Amino acid sequence: MKMINISNKTIAILLVVVMIITISGTLISINRLVHFSESDWLTGAAVNTTTGTATITVLTITQITNRVPTINFGTGYVNETNGTDVCPYCQMDTITGISPGNVSCCALFNNVTAGFLLENTGTENMSVNFSCVGSCNASTFINGSLSVHLFQFKMTNGSDALNRSGDSVNDTSGSCSSGGGWNYTDWSNVSNAGSYLCGGNTTNYFFDKASASDAAIFDLRVRIPPDARTNIQQTANFTFSGNSIG
Repeated sequence: MKMINISNKTIAILLVVVMIITISGTLISINRLVHFSESDWLTGAAVNTTTGTATITVLTITQITNRVPTINFGTGYVNETNGTDVCPYCQMDTITGISPGNVSCCALFNNVTAGFLLENTGTENMSVNFSCVGSCNASTFINGSLSVHLFQFKMTNGSDALNRSGDSVNDTSGSCSSGGGWNYTDWSNVSNAGSYLCGGNTTNYFFDKASASDAAIFDLRVRIPPDARTNIQQTANFTFSGNSIG
């Protein structure tokens, strides 16, 4: 048998070829492993997900607030003979207090200068009405001479009121500007029947919700004759209601 002699050069070349093949195979294997890892294709890889939920509910609120809940004219009497003057009555209102020129006639009564301040503290425009129970007219609240006694009310925009203390934000414009404005802007007699103050029915929501136009004053005026009933406290309880589309 004839022996084949392989030169050292040939052996070296073969070794280089083998090394190249080995290194190439290793690189290919590593590349495949990396590719599988990036694609989550490795056998036995675990996958987990979780979720989160956000919720919100925005409410509509119909709310009217009376910032001045009590009007207390106090206890007093009509000073009929004030020096040389004769006082036919004592007159007071919650706008100016005891009427100018009539101060000496109203003895001991409180000088009240703040009416009921009504504010729309909700999120909707609304209509406003009032009702009254108790002594809700001049004959029962004041008594005395029919030609003299008065128990009256009127409405004034918060932006126009002389005294609007209690308003969250002082109004700069009318609060019932739609539909002709507030009803009863002149003095009107109080009665048990009550009435709408702003708006007129369930479709007229004119009492504004905006902070710069959401308040009004429900003022009262009384005129007391000298022969009014004495020593008996009279009370009129007013209820103010707001209605909105919400």
